[in-house]
Amino acid sequence: MRISPTRETTDAVTFKLEGALMGDWVPLLERACVRQLYQRKTVELDFEHVSFIDREGVVAVRELIARGVAILRPSPLVRDLLDERDQL
Repeated sequence: MRISPTRETTDAVTFKLEGALMGDWVPLLERACVRQLYQRKTVELDFEHVSFIDREGVVAVRELIARGVAILRPSPLVRDLLDERDQL
């Protein structure tokens, strides 16, 4: 997994994610987003190059969405994983 800021202004940041969101990467992503949210920035996550999210990652991303984080360009698989609430 790679997490890199692709756009950052005083009001917003977009992180580009690449690879599989799982394991130790989940808390790293959470911390990166929460740090920006505490600065009252709009946070966007570009999921175009995310191939998979494990169960822990799905829970974390759903919580970030509830906090106002926007998800950009998810693959159909990622979209399904995030939308299927009954699987958790």
